[in-house]
Amino acid sequence: LVPSGLDVIEVGPGEGVLTIPLARKSRLVYAIEVDAALAEALMQAAPTNVVVVVGDALELEWPRADFFVSNIPYSITSPLLLKLARCRLPAVVTVQREVAERLAAEPGGENYGRLTVAIQCHYQVEVLRVVPPQAFEPPPKVYSAVVRLTPREPCVEDFEEFQRFTAWLFSARRKTLRRLKLANSEKRVYQLSLEEIVELYRSRKAF
Repeated sequence: LVPSGLDVIEVGPGEGVLTIPLARKSRLVYAIEVDAALAEALMQAAPTNVVVVVGDALELEWPRADFFVSNIPYSITSPLLLKLARCRLPAVVTVQREVAERLAAEPGGENYGRLTVAIQCHYQVEVLRVVPPQAFEPPPKVYSAVVRLTPREPCVEDFEEFQRFTAWLFSARRKTLRRLKLANSEKRVYQLSLEEIVELYRSRKAF
């Protein structure tokens, strides 16, 4: 899933279950670990092309790299994915199955929302496989999924402003465009395609 010979960022390496095999095919692996004890153990066990970075992946400035991998801790899933979107690195991530369904959701469904739009603005999303709880130790209470994120041309130039617009828009996800005074349409926010949302954003920005 990860091409060979690249500089790779891994967030949350833990005990290095993925890090060490990843290092065999990568030029460099930057393993970002918030737990100092786990980071120290990984420093001792990992090959020389693994650079262990101790700190919070949400706060740190990431090193320059070609690819991103992570078994994303559930507690930081959305903010980490949004940070990744700003970097636009190609990625393979493992997330809760529910999150994977949100990332790949289509307009009109219950899973379609602001996170969907933010990620699909920057990536083509492909859910590769579902992973049962017993694949992990200790097993979580939920199923996970492996997702490939392939960069596309960003749908907007100012992502932060677009994020503010979609935050406002999806706070009224079941309201019609007519009621929101955005268009003469009975279409509801959660039924809008990414392209339609971008068009609304640009038309609103023009005034």
